[in-house]
Amino acid sequence: MSERFNVLPVLRGHWKGLTDGRDTTRPRADIVARLSLLLPVAVFALMLGRGGRLAAPAALLTGVALMAGGMLSAFTHLSTLRLKITEWDSSGGASRFEVERGMLDETAAHLLTGSLVCAFDAAALVIGMNVGATKAGQLQGFWAALAAGLSSYVLIVFIFVIPRLYSAYVEINNVSSELNGFDRSKRRKG
Repeated sequence: MSERFNVLPVLRGHWKGLTDGRDTTRPRADIVARLSLLLPVAVFALMLGRGGRLAAPAALLTGVALMAGGMLSAFTHLSTLRLKITEWDSSGGASRFEVERGMLDETAAHLLTGSLVCAFDAAALVIGMNVGATKAGQLQGFWAALAAGLSSYVLIVFIFVIPRLYSAYVEINNVSSELNGFDRSKRRKG
């Protein structure tokens, strides 16, 4: 197989990124995150088993396309930020951004996986709308179940990415405790 079509490293990076990143010396699997990836399988099975339909597949296709574009755009910004960290730490020695670097690396794999799943989701929706739609334009059967499962996977990946991006932003930019959402102290009144 041509390496050009090999998406396994991206998927492997996505899976490896589902760890508890607080301990960079011995990362442990984040069981809850990994188990949450079973939710799209359950959505697929429920939709298929119960004869579920998607009433507005075109709207879902639009949303999937926007998510793919947004994730790819976020990846470009993320890789620029990662490059900046590498430049800041070019002096060698221990990095003060080691945890943040790991979060950015993990998030890059999640963003690319999300974009890839969006592409498969869009393909499933387009094919389904052409071979499995009712006269009323609803998507039904296997194609509706596949699109629902893939869309729920994209949603989960999106939810994974947001806290990681925010955490990296807060740490790298040294956001004050008054505006830092991770700081649980009460805001001081001025």
